[in-house]
Amino acid sequence: MAWLLVQLKLRMLRNALRSSARAKSSFILSTAFAALVAVGTFTGLALLRGQSTSVDVTSVVFTLFAFGWLVLPLVAFGLDGTLDPANLALYPLRTRTLAVGLLAASAAGAWPLANVLGLLGVTVGLASGALGLVIALVAVVLEVLFCITLARFVTTSMANVLRSRRGRDFAAFLFIPIVALYETFTQVVPRLAASGKLSTSSFGGVDAWLRWLPPGLAAHAIQDASTGHPGTALLRLALLAGITVVLGALWVRSLGRALVTADSSTQSSKVHGKVLPFARYGLRGTVTARLWIYQRRDPTSLVYWGITAVIMGAVSVSAIVGQNKHVGVLIASAVFGAAFVGVFHANMIGQTGPPFVLEATALTGRRTLRAYFSGQNIALAAIAVPLLAAVSFGLAYLARHPVYGLLGTAVDLAGVGAALGLCNILSVTLPFPVERRAGSPVRVTTPGYTSSGVGATLANVIGVALAVIPVIVAIALTGHDPAAIRMPVLLVCSAGYGLALAWLGGLVAAAAAEQRLPELCQVAVRSKL
Repeated sequence: MAWLLVQLKLRMLRNALRSSARAKSSFILSTAFAALVAVGTFTGLALLRGQSTSVDVTSVVFTLFAFGWLVLPLVAFGLDGTLDPANLALYPLRTRTLAVGLLAASAAGAWPLANVLGLLGVTVGLASGALGLVIALVAVVLEVLFCITLARFVTTSMANVLRSRRGRDFAAFLFIPIVALYETFTQVVPRLAASGKLSTSSFGGVDAWLRWLPPGLAAHAIQDASTGHPGTALLRLALLAGITVVLGALWVRSLGRALVTADSSTQSSKVHGKVLPFARYGLRGTVTARLWIYQRRDPTSLVYWGITAVIMGAVSVSAIVGQNKHVGVLIASAVFGAAFVGVFHANMIGQTGPPFVLEATALTGRRTLRAYFSGQNIALAAIAVPLLAAVSFGLAYLARHPVYGLLGTAVDLAGVGAALGLCNILSVTLPFPVERRAGSPVRVTTPGYTSSGVGATLANVIGVALAVIPVIVAIALTGHDPAAIRMPVLLVCSAGYGLALAWLGGLVAAAAAEQRLPELCQVAVRSKL
């Protein structure tokens, strides 16, 4: 049965390759990235040979792999059908037989193989002697088996929750720490390593508690066997195997319960009637209230705001951890933050989708179109301005120059206004349909419109950067003026400047949309949300 399910998974992969060009390219990129992870991990672990902190770093690497197996299956719950036990309920199989088959199927594929090959770097970097080499091979196998069992137990236990709307929202929020980790490894780690603040000795204190976790047990078992303590090494491996067996037993029980439990994720919920706020202010107030509610409740919108904050933090890393506390770094983070507000909302027509056709029936002229775009700008600005200002003040505090937070806020005010104005214009002049893939909260460009998405992104980043140049020049020219006068004037003038840019963008967008409303409706209909 295990071999049958492995064959089934391999067949599903082959069928996915034949489905579309996008699936084929995604598979190739995923496999290539898995190969890079395997080679990079093996090389990094092998280079630890002879270093005093090799076991500490190995424990950290093993723990990171376990964390990846814990989080990523939750994100891919809707993509990989084998993760949902509801898809297996009709199979005439015993629970234990099905569990063994699913475990074998989970171990098949590019990523499990990449895990094994990458972690085998401990045979060079940490193991010593014949016994150490044997223990290293066993430890790597048990580590990967523990990761797979942990992932299966968590996804099966949370299947009913993940299948519901709240569960999908929770999976969407996991994109924020994933992006944060990516930015950390691409921005923070290289700069810390270049400045000498991050080395293998930096992980010495972490191992004090990591060594008692299952990944740490595997790493220390290799060290014990290599230093002439085979009894301790075998005891650690036995403890790791016992933990894996317990997790497996809990997974089998959870799987058996999930196979016979009715699905309650599709039950209807109560609808509470409530007056739409700001609706008494006409079309502008109605649009503002509707978009405000969507921004608070739609997980995709919350993910976008979280990623914007992460990007601002990543850009200002050198001002926080480096020796150069120049204000220009924090100003650059404010520019990028405002620019990505525009990037994520520069296609409001396509992101609204088919419902825009109904909205268009109320947009009967240029005046109503101006109200429509200004209502969107008010709702987005109500979130963007406080968020970007809070992040700017937080980064300035971490850089030990709190007053820089006011300068960053001035750039935020002008940048948000420019971004919103560009959003309005690009939504009308460069609209493109989008679609949502199964299991992913992020909307992607419909095939054939990739160039439009790239063009909108570049237009926002470049446009916002050019628009805030007057504010940056004003900050530079008033550097020697008293802060009590300089800061309020900069904030007020930047706010007025940003407001003027947003108003001008809405005005231009309304004039353009009046002539292109049928075309905009066609683009909205092509979106698959």
